[in-house]
Amino acid sequence: MRAHAFRLTPGTDLYEALERLSRERGFRAACILSCVGSLTEARLRMPGVVGEPESFKAFAEPMEIVSLSGTLCPDGPHLHIALSRRDGACVGGHLVAGCIVNTTVELVIGELPEVEFARPLDPATGYDELEIRPRV
Repeated sequence: MRAHAFRLTPGTDLYEALERLSRERGFRAACILSCVGSLTEARLRMPGVVGEPESFKAFAEPMEIVSLSGTLCPDGPHLHIALSRRDGACVGGHLVAGCIVNTTVELVIGELPEVEFARPLDPATGYDELEIRPRV
């Protein structure tokens, strides 16, 4: 595994930055190793059931990132985030565009050189699901 470290600055959209970094670095299979920082606003896709309309929630308040996990590949990221509010309560969901960096985001991404990820449609779930292949 090869580790890549980045710092995102105020005003950056976290999701868009991850997509850009993945594209620019040519990640064929990568994962989030560590992420800490803060957001001024957040937009999350909430959990749901296959066949239901997607549900999103927006938050316009300072929040701390307490966890970010998931995978990156040429077909797009699949990331979940947990955020702490001022009162210590946490919210979480699927990371989408609209999560804006407040002061900083310190990010470490692990690149997996022996495999590649893809996200073909899985008819059983109706979603583009992770497929792991040996890198040729």
